[in-house]
Amino acid sequence: MSTSPAISLAEINSALAEFHAGLDEPYKMTPAGMWACSKSEEVYDLLEQVDLGGCSHFADLGSGDGRAVLIASLFMRATGIEVDPGLVQASRAMAESLGLNRAEFVCADCRKVDLTPFDLLFLYPDKPLNWLEEILPDGWKGRLLVYGPYFQPTEFTHINTIYAGKTMCTLWRC
Repeated sequence: MSTSPAISLAEINSALAEFHAGLDEPYKMTPAGMWACSKSEEVYDLLEQVDLGGCSHFADLGSGDGRAVLIASLFMRATGIEVDPGLVQASRAMAESLGLNRAEFVCADCRKVDLTPFDLLFLYPDKPLNWLEEILPDGWKGRLLVYGPYFQPTEFTHINTIYAGKTMCTLWRC
């Protein structure tokens, strides 16, 4: 899998570090739940391990600071859906400053967005995933990549368990 030669993971991490330097905590409550950070290197590693053939549009549900979207945009079109306007504004600014034109950010509650256009969903869940299982349209052909071991879907078909560093992640389909 090739990445865009224009930008590196180190440059994305540098922009994220600058953003985080201005925060009081590395996490916060948003109107939809808790925002905490996945690890950039692990997200990159996960995307390298997942067969992205047939994937054209990645979406991070609750994108927080935008790191997963920024990284995914090295591989494909990527959209972050985040309810917190400040996080969306910061993510957009980082994408623009890095020249990542395949990264976009939408200020919305991911539980109320049409997910049909996306074929790879990414989620670092802070609560059980029954809400997602209920809102995905019948016949949705995409896959779900769940970061972390804490909350897993119960109605989807497990494809693979992937380790990125020490973090267990799982890949699912409807």
